[in-house]
Amino acid sequence: MDADPNRTVAEHLQSAELLYELGQVPDARAEADAALRLDPLSPDANAMAAACALADNDPDEALVYAGAALAQTPGHRRAMITRGYALADAGRKDEAMQAAASLLDLDRTSWLHHVHYALITRRAGAAQPALDAAWNAVNIAPDQPRTHRVLAAIAEDLGMDDLAKRSRRAAAELDPGLAVEDNVHVLPPEARRVRRRWVDADKDDPAWRGKLYSRGLFRGALGRSVLLGIAVVFAVPALLGSEMDSTVRLFFAAVAVAAWVGWFTVLRRHRRPE
Repeated sequence: MDADPNRTVAEHLQSAELLYELGQVPDARAEADAALRLDPLSPDANAMAAACALADNDPDEALVYAGAALAQTPGHRRAMITRGYALADAGRKDEAMQAAASLLDLDRTSWLHHVHYALITRRAGAAQPALDAAWNAVNIAPDQPRTHRVLAAIAEDLGMDDLAKRSRRAAAELDPGLAVEDNVHVLPPEARRVRRRWVDADKDDPAWRGKLYSRGLFRGALGRSVLLGIAVVFAVPALLGSEMDSTVRLFFAAVAVAAWVGWFTVLRRHRRPE
């Protein structure tokens, strides 16, 4: 999406926010990118881009944008929240725990901060701190159904089924429009992720043959399998052929590396989530 000179950064971000809340992450990201083209240093635009990258399962990119937002505004709440989730998703658990703690340092009276602390620390592998924070959120805002839903999600993840059912029931009583068994869609947007499908075609997909074979050379699963096979076939003698001439081994190694790089490149480029 090209930046519309007739629209301001705030207007692009307003659209991005609405699309993001609706789960239309690619469109939200396009609006955030348009805002960044108008003002690359905008903390809000960088924070929105970070949130979109996180939702699209790219924590490394999310950290870059969140860092840019925090460089301009150190206490930017969305950037701090997104950074915590991104660190957890990237496997940087200790840093994620520290980032979650910084949210409580920012405002310990905010039920929303306790909710994010609970979800970030649980994603980072902590159990009791996440459960305690979820309970704190409920105690701070007992009339807020989302606090009960987060407690239900944490409890369910910890195998505390009775607590999870009671919490979902409490949330449903506060907001009868919510389905008792549906937890995902009432979690904060930062805790949601775009569902990735890591297969080219489902077994019942009538177009499976075209997806596997008719997407161009090395774009379907068959072509990538050929590349991977070439890499393995040439890598084995290159690594284990101690009695082979060094020039031949180098040639085999070069072919294996080239095939491996090609396989990885097309995998990254063409296996997008649907």
